[in-house]
Amino acid sequence: MSATTLEEVLAGTGYFPDGEPVAALQLGADARNFRRGRVFMPDALWRSPSSLTVYFKFEQSPPSDDLVSQWRREVWNEGFAPLLWVISPERVDLYNGFSAPVEEGDAQRHLIRSFENIDASLCALDAFAGRLAIETGQFWAQAPTINRKSSVDQKLLSDLLFLERNLIASNLAQGTAQAIIGRVIFTQYLIDREIVSVPRLKKLCGHTSLPSILRDPIATGQLFSWLAHTFNGDMFPQSSVATMPAQHHLVRVAEFLEAVDPESGQRSLFPYQFDVIPVELISSIYEQFAHSDPSARTSGATDAVKNGVHYTRLSVVSLVLDEVMNGLTGRETVLDLTCGSGVFLVEALRRLVYLRADGRPLTRTLIRSTLYKQVYGVDLSEAAVRVAAFSLYLAALELDPDPQPPLALRFKPLIGRTLLIGDARTVEQSEHGKPILTSPAGLKQFDLIVGNPPWSFKGRIGTEARRKTRKANIPAQPRGEGLDFVVRAMEFSHENTRFGVILSAMPFFSRSGTGIAAAQHVMRALAPITLVNLSSLCEWLFATATMPAVVLLARHRPEQRPDCVTVVQIPWTPSGSRTHSFEVAPSDVIQLSMREIEAQPIKLKAASVGRRRDIALVDSLTSSYANLGTQFAKLNTEMNVGLIRGLEVNQTRDASRLKGLGLLQTQNIKPFHIPDDLPLFNLSKAERPRSRDIYRAPILIVKETLSAGARPLVAVADRDLVFTNAYFGARLPAAARQSAHLLATILSSSFAAWFFLMAGSEFGIWKRRLLQNDIALLPVPELAPACDSDAGKRLLKIERTLQRRTATLEDFTALDEAVFELYDLDEADRVVIRDGLFRASWQWRAGREFSVCQANVHEEVCRYTEVFLGVMDGWLSARNERHMRAEIFDLPSRSPLRVVRFVLEKRRGDANIEFLPVFEELGGVLARIGERMKVKIATALSAERELRVHGRDEVVIIKPAARRYWMGISALEDADAVVAESIKGARA
Repeated sequence: MSATTLEEVLAGTGYFPDGEPVAALQLGADARNFRRGRVFMPDALWRSPSSLTVYFKFEQSPPSDDLVSQWRREVWNEGFAPLLWVISPERVDLYNGFSAPVEEGDAQRHLIRSFENIDASLCALDAFAGRLAIETGQFWAQAPTINRKSSVDQKLLSDLLFLERNLIASNLAQGTAQAIIGRVIFTQYLIDREIVSVPRLKKLCGHTSLPSILRDPIATGQLFSWLAHTFNGDMFPQSSVATMPAQHHLVRVAEFLEAVDPESGQRSLFPYQFDVIPVELISSIYEQFAHSDPSARTSGATDAVKNGVHYTRLSVVSLVLDEVMNGLTGRETVLDLTCGSGVFLVEALRRLVYLRADGRPLTRTLIRSTLYKQVYGVDLSEAAVRVAAFSLYLAALELDPDPQPPLALRFKPLIGRTLLIGDARTVEQSEHGKPILTSPAGLKQFDLIVGNPPWSFKGRIGTEARRKTRKANIPAQPRGEGLDFVVRAMEFSHENTRFGVILSAMPFFSRSGTGIAAAQHVMRALAPITLVNLSSLCEWLFATATMPAVVLLARHRPEQRPDCVTVVQIPWTPSGSRTHSFEVAPSDVIQLSMREIEAQPIKLKAASVGRRRDIALVDSLTSSYANLGTQFAKLNTEMNVGLIRGLEVNQTRDASRLKGLGLLQTQNIKPFHIPDDLPLFNLSKAERPRSRDIYRAPILIVKETLSAGARPLVAVADRDLVFTNAYFGARLPAAARQSAHLLATILSSSFAAWFFLMAGSEFGIWKRRLLQNDIALLPVPELAPACDSDAGKRLLKIERTLQRRTATLEDFTALDEAVFELYDLDEADRVVIRDGLFRASWQWRAGREFSVCQANVHEEVCRYTEVFLGVMDGWLSARNERHMRAEIFDLPSRSPLRVVRFVLEKRRGDANIEFLPVFEELGGVLARIGERMKVKIATALSAERELRVHGRDEVVIIKPAARRYWMGISALEDADAVVAESIKGARA
């Protein structure tokens, strides 16, 4: 192999910068030892924090399509590698690692792009698929054919579901169908791994392949009987032989293994290599398969979904375990009280084994000891627990350095010993649970508690059942039971037990007293904690869920302050659903204290969707102004939900007093305007008609849903009318009519949109709607003086104008500026709120996509620079001796990064901005900056997504090109950081 050529390509594409490999790059033997394969031996690999892998293979001459097809098929079976680079001295070919093999020698149909003459095209290759292009998301926008929907886990799941439907359609019970499919997968894995060799198959059954065995009922019985005897345990109980499916069912399974179409009888390529597919992927595939219900698939209402159980993707498992298992010894015990099919337990077992080995060769004794003594799980579903046992056996075999001879691989049973079938709330009282989980000293204590407990809310019946097991004096969340499981798990913990649990986000951002109390109880008990907000990813991460998710990590960082709460936002990316990967930048992490959250609970929500400047502004405004609920109380009114008409069977309450009033329905309202020709309410009865008094004018009306964008839809009704439950309404006294109209302008402003994003219970993390409590929290100036102020008068004038015509963007801009004046906001606060409206737009797909488009150097980056200089000018003006100027590198629009240099001049002057023409590629720009500042820029960028590089009298800011990194609020916070770092440096 020509290492020089390979290193040149890696260096030119950012994987080997500054003469050293980035931390995530492995070369030579390390790369080859990283994976288990057949013929593919990579020369290098790079792995992202989300476990996505890029493989590099060097050949002195371009390899044949047949050979590349073999390599690519292995890469596809591995499941985590979207990209394979095949490098030869004169060419680099990039292949899609997620697209399914179709036939032998099919490499060309999976070729993404070729780069001829490496020396001449290295820059183009870097721009297309270099490390920065992949890390910043630019690559995924240029390679739309790479999609996880065609990856091995998705295709195998689809094929298994199709096979299951075939078997059920031919009168095989679903449980039996899933059992036989599971046994066949396990057996094929043993055969592909050569744990069960072809000669042994021939000796045992008279056949040399599993399909031929399945076509022979006697041979099938012999094989399963031998497997049950050999492996003991829980996957092949002796009863499985006695309940063998009919011959035609076994033939259909054999056809699946031979890739025979059941209708046409035609045979195609069987793409799966079970010795290459990682065991954790097999486990997760089978978990999804076992959770399925053919009768409920069209509605998604499987038993798992009804119980609030949602399949846990491996990328989230890695995120949790990376944190909570960091720094462990490997001797720790692990408990998952809602283990399902064991996806957390399998990965925990793997990591514990390697931690215990501490670099030494693995041994079967060490692996089995860890399996039998350190990994525990509980679940209500027997089927799920059996899959967990199956998955853990596979993991143990996968880890075994020499899984031979088969007779030596006899497993002890796990079910009833470390895997328990039962209710987590009472499992220690069961026959099997009592001897395992209890002792004279009390409940067994574990070192690590992980899992994804149910998020479900089961109505009154579920609430009543929860009350029976609820501990006294411990607050419980009002809806759902995720926190109940955490409280229960705490009974199996000691003071240093680490927690990593996926939960519904709702109780943490609830405005109800009981919800806040339940969340804060758990946070206090487990502090210090980290909350990871996953709500932006739920459309693909938990596609069956009806609520957003967070990860609760606790006690995993002993160096943190005891009352520290770290909040991490994981933003939406266009590649997330295609790659199942995350992006996190330093600006996505905020730290609070429990004291702050207890004093002002909305700060937790603000930290989950906003920045430090947002939190500071929320704090300032809520301290300076009474909230709207308080202002309403002074006027002896409140926000009310409107009429619920209901189904005819539920229309039991008298509504006759409302007859003849205009009826405001869902689509009637426009900003500041209610039509004169509303239909009349004509029902005598309704499900919830409400009091006649709430329908008396003037009524401030706010639409519940944010259907037209982030600004609430608000208008004032100057005549009595009935509004439906699509609206909230507050009846104000006739003397406060002007206050109603002023409030309509405030509630329609970017100020309100920003505040509801920061403080609303649901908007920003789940549904695009407002709740009564959200509106009541809005800080509002004293209404009568506000109406008489210059800003108030201007707002009332704008509102009168917009009652008569449709509001334009310019109208809303003028309204926003008047609201800013009403609240006496300075320019920095106005920047925060204007960007808040932009960030609120991310709740719609168009807004999200706009946020990740490349920032224009002359527009967004220039505005960012102006705001940054404004902060620095304010700081420098105290002495009036220096000024700062800026240089914006005018990089091509396709560049994955944007670069701005701020220079501190030792004299007074204007804060001017200069655009520097760039006549070289990005790598050259970074190299020159690094050389001048004596910093390895490219290497630093491999560890941090955003960089502030300080030099003598200068700072260079380097960030991804996406618009969301170059907002005004980003400039404010970057400037704050530079000031803080300068002060700290001066004191050092």
